[in-house]
Amino acid sequence: MAVINALIALDSSIPKEVILKSVKNCVDVYAHKNDFIVDKSIPGYCILAIEGTNETSDWATNLSFLFRTEDTHRGFQGNATRTITNLVLNYESLEKDRKLILTGHSLGGATATLVADLMLKSTPDLAIITIGSPRPGGRGLRKRLKNVEHLRFVYGDDVVPSTPPFLAGYVHTHPKIQLEDDDDKRFDGIEDHNAVYYYKALKKLFS
Repeated sequence: MAVINALIALDSSIPKEVILKSVKNCVDVYAHKNDFIVDKSIPGYCILAIEGTNETSDWATNLSFLFRTEDTHRGFQGNATRTITNLVLNYESLEKDRKLILTGHSLGGATATLVADLMLKSTPDLAIITIGSPRPGGRGLRKRLKNVEHLRFVYGDDVVPSTPPFLAGYVHTHPKIQLEDDDDKRFDGIEDHNAVYYYKALKKLFS
């Protein structure tokens, strides 16, 4: 899939303030008591940030790529369903008068993409912002989300966006927006997956 220069993010319909806040929430959600943060601090927007890979059990979700249902990664889809269920159980209102921004890092990014797929019919005014997300599903998912704005950031040589395997039928729904690594080193693909690096790179881009 094509690579888009990071400056395209400056032309997005999503304000820079919302993009930065979304990515900051991707960092902050790891310390949150829930697996997600609902942020309504910016008028007109509701940001739902979903936690990425943090516990050993999350890697079982990441490695279940051999199983798919409805052209989505079964483990990621299960995470998406659980997130929506938790929202209901915690009485979090998404408010129809606010644009919904679904965001996440790593596993959280794939989950955010599948939450968008699950919610699109009932909540058409939504967008996706992901950092370091793996491939969430197949071509059917990509077709369903083709008209949804999705800022898909990849920092440096982050290896996670190259998983699960393309040869297993997994694809990204949108082109990647490449963020420059100012301290590029050989074999730093795992280090580049750090959510903090994404946030710092976007702060620099927007400064």
